[in-house]
Amino acid sequence: MSALDTLAEDFERDGYAVVPGVLAEEDFTAVRDEYTRLLDARAAQWRADGLLTGGEELAGKPFEEHLVALAALPGFDPSLLSELDITLPHMPFTSLQPDSRVHTGPGVLGLLRNPKVLDVVGRLVGEEISASPNQHVRLKLPAPQEGRFGARRGETMHAPTMWHQDAMTQIPESDDTTLVTCWIPTMDVTEEHGCLLVVPGRHRETKLLPWPMDAGTISELEAEAVPLPVSKGDLVLLHKRTPHGSTVNRSGRLRWSFDFRFYRSSEPSDRPWFPSVTVRSASDPARATTDAEQWRCEWDEARDMFVRTGQMVPGRREFSQLVADSLIARWESGDLPRLTPPRAAADV
Repeated sequence: MSALDTLAEDFERDGYAVVPGVLAEEDFTAVRDEYTRLLDARAAQWRADGLLTGGEELAGKPFEEHLVALAALPGFDPSLLSELDITLPHMPFTSLQPDSRVHTGPGVLGLLRNPKVLDVVGRLVGEEISASPNQHVRLKLPAPQEGRFGARRGETMHAPTMWHQDAMTQIPESDDTTLVTCWIPTMDVTEEHGCLLVVPGRHRETKLLPWPMDAGTISELEAEAVPLPVSKGDLVLLHKRTPHGSTVNRSGRLRWSFDFRFYRSSEPSDRPWFPSVTVRSASDPARATTDAEQWRCEWDEARDMFVRTGQMVPGRREFSQLVADSLIARWESGDLPRLTPPRAAADV
């Protein structure tokens, strides 16, 4: 655990820091209520669209309980949960659609702008702080009994998070940007829940890890890994070159967290095609985004730009190559879209 007085020193030495007890339960109230309402609305729409069957009786239950019960319904598609995220679909080569959804409510914006969080982050990036659009709600579902995971979209909601560095997904023009990932658990997270694993000190290596990683690199990281069980209200801060991952969630509960990426406003964004948010400006406080409706409109404009131009979501070469290889492997395995063969005349 890091005290605020030694935070910068600890972060520079280890590439991560855990700051205990920054947030209290009341800091999560608005976002909990918001996600409870959001899931009720999304589930009703999924049923209306024929994407979900059953679970009507779950409406109004707390978000965590509702989500775990929905995910246990026969035929539930975990990829639907991307509509609960606080960024648009972001994998390279994604073609955004007019109805692609992102969640940008006032509860999330309030957590993103929480002064207690920014006071901590400001010790590492200064007092002119922007939030990268590369931000997520993390919903790690309890692992299925068989424990086998493929590459289909959505299965990462159950699967272990593979070893990576956040810098791997950031475009080269932001390589020198001072960016800190802030991981915020909404609950106590133990090793049973699939807590974060980090490798201390590896952030000082300027060369990024290879993608895809070979077995030797993975074994080396696992041998040096440190688990980070945390309590609700703690903040986990990660350097963008710190290798990290997580194991599966072996508990019966949802592991629910947010990760925000904060950077110096004067430096380049890691995803300039999506909207960043100024969350604090000591020189011009009025620059900070305080209106969730404005935030939503900025995301709508970004989505509409992609739809209008027909462009696919870009990404760093290494990251894009990994995504391309996984898509090709699916196609080569026979996972292809297929037309229904026309019926023979005798069958008509």
